[in-house]
Amino acid sequence: MKITADLHSHSGYAGGVGNIQLKDIAETMQYKGINVYGTGDCLLLQRSNELRKELISCDNGLYKIKDNSKANFLLQTEVILTTKGRSSYMKNKLMAHHIILFPNFESIDKMQAYMIKWKQKNTIGRPYIVTECRERLIDILYEIKNIHPLIEIIPAHIVTPDGVMGSANRLSHPEEFYGDFFKEINALETGLSADPGMLCEVEGLSHLTMVSFSDGHSSALNRIGREFTVFDVNEVSYKEIINAIRNNKILFTAEFMPEEGRYHLTGHRANKQGHKEAIYFVDNPPKDYFCPICNKKMAPGVADWIKQLPKTKKRSKHNFLHLLPLIEVIAYAYGLKSIKSPKVCKTYLDILQSFETEIDLWQSSEEKIRLLLTKSISANILNAIIKVKNQDFYYDPPGFDGNYGVLKINL
Repeated sequence: MKITADLHSHSGYAGGVGNIQLKDIAETMQYKGINVYGTGDCLLLQRSNELRKELISCDNGLYKIKDNSKANFLLQTEVILTTKGRSSYMKNKLMAHHIILFPNFESIDKMQAYMIKWKQKNTIGRPYIVTECRERLIDILYEIKNIHPLIEIIPAHIVTPDGVMGSANRLSHPEEFYGDFFKEINALETGLSADPGMLCEVEGLSHLTMVSFSDGHSSALNRIGREFTVFDVNEVSYKEIINAIRNNKILFTAEFMPEEGRYHLTGHRANKQGHKEAIYFVDNPPKDYFCPICNKKMAPGVADWIKQLPKTKKRSKHNFLHLLPLIEVIAYAYGLKSIKSPKVCKTYLDILQSFETEIDLWQSSEEKIRLLLTKSISANILNAIIKVKNQDFYYDPPGFDGNYGVLKINL
C-alpha cells in the first residue's frame, strides 16, 4: 500500500512560527491527502509535554488526536549540529540541520536526558548541539542513534547554505562531516531549493533515499504538504515508514520547482543594506561572490553551489514531480495575492467535491480532471490546474537570498 507523509515541521515554539494547533493541522491534512505528519519540535520539554497531553498512541509508533481518527502524527524534531571545521564562511565552524524521527516518548525522554548530560541547551524548538571537535560530534550521533534501533537521523535541506553539503560548510563529501557515522545515514531531505534530479549527480549522495518534506511553519493549505513523500509500505506504522526510508521504498516525491526555493540562485535582495534594487545571477556569478552593488559577500545559491560539488559516475534514478499547492494555483488564476480570499477558498472546496483530496487531484489524469471539473469551475481555473499538472509553469524572478521565486503560469 502507499502512504503520503510530510515529516518535517515546526511548532509554535520555533522561531518565526505562530501558535499552531494540532487540530488545525489534522484538518488541513484531510484536505491535502497527507496520511502522516511530523509533529515538529518534540525534543523541547514544553512541546513534548504538550504532545503527551494531546496525542493518543495508536500502538504502531504513530499517534492521533482525540477528534480526528484519520490524521496520523509521527514524533519529529529538527536539530542543528555544529562543530569546529575548516569553513571560511562560518569562522572555522561546521553546521548542519537534521531531522530526527522518534518511535515513542520514551526515546525522547532519553535524548532529553542526554542533552542535560552533554550540557546542551534545549530551550528552543530547533535546538543546537554544539561540539568542540568532529570526533565528539560523531560520538554524539552514535549516542542518539543507539537510544532506539528505530530512531532515524536525516540531513535536512541538504544543499541550502545551512545544510551539511551547503555552501557555508564548503565540504566535498558528506564523510567530511560524519566520518564513519555516514554509514548510518540512509536518507537525505532534498529541500525546497533542490530536487532529486539535481542531487543525484553529486558524489556521495546518489545512493541515499531522497525524501521531500515541507519544513512547515503553519497549518495553512499552502504550507502543509507543499512537499511530500509517497512511501511503499505493508501497513501504516512507524516501523514501516522507517523501513521504507532505509530500503528506498519510495514511489515518488513531490517537490517545489527548485526555482521557487528561497536559496536557489546567488544574489542579494532589494532590502539589503546598500541596495535599492535586487541583483541575482542565473549563470556566472562573480568568482569571489562579492556583490557588485554593495561589495559584500553573497552566499552561493544552491544551483551554483551544486555545480561546484564533485559529480558521481553512478547516477541513480529517483522518481519525483514538481507541484504547486492547489490553493496557490487558484489564487493565481483569479489574479489575487491572498490565498485566504473567500472566493479562492470556495473554489478550493468546490474542487474537492469531485476529488477525495488535493493529492488525489494531482495524481488524476488530465482527462479525468477535465471530466469532473469542466462544469463546476471556470475555464480559467481549470486551465491553470491543467497547466500545473503538465508542468507548464515557472518563476520570474527565481528564488534567491531568502526570497521565494515569483510564480508564473502560462495562461
